[in-house]
Amino acid sequence: MCERSGDCSNEETCQLVLRNERTGMEMVEYHCKAHLVLRVWEVEQEDAIDVVDARKLYQ
Repeated sequence: MCERSGDCSNEETCQLVLRNERTGMEMVEYHCKAHLVLRVWEVEQEDAIDVVDARKLYQ
């Protein structure tokens, strides 16, 4: 269930909650653990979006 690719390096699913600073709206994305790290780095490069929460989802 990774938005980046069907091939993840592991099967752990993580939830990432982002907030748009301009609108205040929050959005949720789901990534494997490896792609979560990449996505957090991408968000840190943007001025208008903040990371609210990132966590591993337990099954």
